[in-house]
Amino acid sequence: MDPLAYLAGVDGETDKEDRMTDYGILGAGPAGLSMALFLEGSSEVLEAGDHPGGHASSFFEEGFTFDFGPHIMFSKNKPVLQFMIDSLEGNVHECRRKNVVSFRNRLVKYPFENALAALPLEDNLACLKGYVFNPYKAQFPQPANLREWLLVTFGDGICERYLFPYNEKVWNIPVEELSMLWADRIPNPNPEDILKSAIGYETEGYLHQLYYHYPRHGGYQAISEAWAKRAAVTYGFHVQSLERREDSWLVSDGTQTREYRQLTSTLPIQYLATITNLDIPTEVRAAIDGLIVNPMFIVSLGIRGTDADQYTAIYFPEPEFLVNRVSFPATFSPENAPAGTYSIQAEITCTRDSATWAMTDAAILEHVIDGLLSRGIVARRDDIIYRNVQRKTYSYVVYDRYYAENTRIIREWFPRHGLHLAGRFGFVEYVNVDGVLIRNLEIASQLNGRPVSVSGSAVVR
Repeated sequence: MDPLAYLAGVDGETDKEDRMTDYGILGAGPAGLSMALFLEGSSEVLEAGDHPGGHASSFFEEGFTFDFGPHIMFSKNKPVLQFMIDSLEGNVHECRRKNVVSFRNRLVKYPFENALAALPLEDNLACLKGYVFNPYKAQFPQPANLREWLLVTFGDGICERYLFPYNEKVWNIPVEELSMLWADRIPNPNPEDILKSAIGYETEGYLHQLYYHYPRHGGYQAISEAWAKRAAVTYGFHVQSLERREDSWLVSDGTQTREYRQLTSTLPIQYLATITNLDIPTEVRAAIDGLIVNPMFIVSLGIRGTDADQYTAIYFPEPEFLVNRVSFPATFSPENAPAGTYSIQAEITCTRDSATWAMTDAAILEHVIDGLLSRGIVARRDDIIYRNVQRKTYSYVVYDRYYAENTRIIREWFPRHGLHLAGRFGFVEYVNVDGVLIRNLEIASQLNGRPVSVSGSAVVR
């Protein structure tokens, strides 16, 4: 079913004589701010913090700029990408991707299947053989889960050495429990490229990610800052209750109340369900409870010296190192670190009931530093001049086998009551900011009753 079918029949027209604000928007991250730009009529964005950005915000300490997890700008949707770039009004730095995968004590070019010649000879052969002589194409003509699809698409050599362990490390469930929906996010490899890569030809994969953009200064939050200037935003408003009236919503933070004709929420759906007076049916509550949104540690390090490699990111499939990815913020923009330094940011995803999540921040920090030192990614412990550990309770939306049905139920029910969902944790969709914009354009088009698009930094209705 079309995930926007629930909006069929929603009337975007407003009573011109009614002075009530048309839309209350909960959360001033990219989802909430862009929705304010796309919707017709009056709107107000309510944000609990003192700055915009949400999950895609940044922090600034001792001359370093870090995001809460790496964010960069790339997209197959060129108008949406240009909207993001133009919104920054020249505050943009362009980079060429330089990602690698950690494998058997060596760093292999990313994507893994485009660098087979860099593997030990026996691994190169196993990966190429598994791809060329692939029995799973006949065994799984219609793959039922991501494990089967990966085997059919890449063969067992590539899957067993990289795709299986990495995906299980990131999502924290067996790969056979992952939905086929995730396959839409993984480009099919070019057969000629794989053959060339096995004998040493230089090839590239995932070409839509090959070049990316990032704000030159201000971190990724700079995008939200630019959009916030074009919207009505109230900061310091921590939503505690939502009361549905006959034809409006009352939103309260415990001391003040706002009234809106309709609401759009980017808050985590799990929290949203606890603060509304709506009589949520058992089926809908069960769907919310069935969602998996895993937390993440974010370890940020400032390093004295020069980063000679200028990697964008390193991926770690090996299970003994808890980190699944490190990124290099000063590669995204040279202004993200003081002169004579560079920076590293490590991510660790896990489940909320795991031994990993129960570890202290100090233990996590030492594990990360020890792992980077042992792999030669950081040369000396004394070179680390800045350390920071953050925990994000909501981070990775997991597409398990029940995800499609659970989100269908949720996305159909809430908008019927004038409560629309947006963003990674509201609409419950693991997407980057470009994906959020694409989805918001669809939703806003339905609510406005006519198409909404973007051209340059302008919104076209």
